Order: sequence, then structure tokens, then C-alpha cells
Amino acid sequence: MTYDDLVTAIRNYTEVGSNVFTATVVNTFITMAENQILREIDLDVFKLEVSGNMTSGNKFLTAPNNILTHRYIMITSAGQQIFLDFRDLSFMKEYWPNGASTGVPKYYSVWDQNTFYVAPTPNAAFPVELGYIYRPPQLSSTNTTTWISENAPEALLYACLVQAYSYTKGPEAMLQYFANAYKQAIQGLGIEQQGRRRRDEYRDGMIRLPLKSESPGP
Repeated sequence: MTYDDLVTAIRNYTEVGSNVFTATVVNTFITMAENQILREIDLDVFKLEVSGNMTSGNKFLTAPNNILTHRYIMITSAGQQIFLDFRDLSFMKEYWPNGASTGVPKYYSVWDQNTFYVAPTPNAAFPVELGYIYRPPQLSSTNTTTWISENAPEALLYACLVQAYSYTKGPEAMLQYFANAYKQAIQGLGIEQQGRRRRDEYRDGMIRLPLKSESPGP
């Protein structure tokens, strides 16, 4: 589904023309719909890993500007790979109250949207790898297709229609219908991403569907 296809579908399903559903309004629907999908399910295609180095004596680690949510932080110390444990900031402050003291980091937390907080404060420029989910560019008139629009068009359309019917205060029955349709679409996407894509046929066997077997008559 392209951007133009989605815009046309939104207007056709709601029977609301471009005089009300302007490009600005529709783009808002798309933004909210994409955000909802990205919050509700981790998609493999949006997983990234970046490498760098910590700064000795600096308890803060800058996050990538396109990060949506973190997955892990791993450092290398004395040739050993160490995955840091995630903790709340309150734990971090209690565990390592003196930020000027240094050591090998064991924990990390989110300080703000752009920064992680590690403890102990690193005593060396440890190599670090950050795994995260990134926010992809939004579907738009200049970015006419995205992974979501091509691989999960139903979820994207239904999420947009929920926004559209909410915006126009449309019939409650239609709003509920598209909300349920969205839930089914996102569940199907979740089964694909977190079920089938996490399986190995050699180890797990093929996914089999139960078949009804009618009892023989007398």
C-alpha cells in the first residue's frame, strides 16, 4: 500500500472528502497509527545495533537520535562481554551514590530521551554495543512506501480509520468495528513476528493446525 493508496482508502471508507480530511489531517492519522503499531509490537526489521566506546569518568551514554526503545547494552571488559542489567534510576542512585567514583559498569537506566545512565561510572573507555528498536521514517507524500505499509497494510489502515472515526465522532459501531479489526490485524502480525519468526523448523517442528475430525455415524 502506498501513501496515496492509504489516503484514498481513508477517505473512501469514511466517505469524508479532502475538504475535511486534508493532507495535514490525514498525515496526523498516519503518525498516530504508526506510533501505535510501533508501541504495541517489536518488529524485527526495526532492530539495530550500534557500537562505540564509553568515556572514562562519564556516567552518561548518549542514545541514538532515532531510538524508540532500548533492547540491551553490552560492554567488553578484559576480553569478556558483559551485558548490563537494567535498573530504575532510584536503584542506581542508591547503588552508586558517588558518581565521581569509578569501576566496571554493571547496570544501566534511562536518564532522559537522549541519554542512558550507567553505574558504576566507567573507569575506562569500554567498547559498548547498544541494541535498540529504531523509529523508521513516516509514510508520507515524499516517502511513499514503508515496511509497515507494504507488510502490514491492514493494521495501518485500520489504525488510521480508528483515528479518523474518533476525529469525526463517527458512529460508535463503526469505531468499534475498526478497533476490533485493528486488534485482529496486530495480533496476526504479532504471531508472525514473535511466533513463527522465533521458531526453527529443525528444532521446533512445523506449526500444525488442529483439524476437526467428525465422529463416524451409527
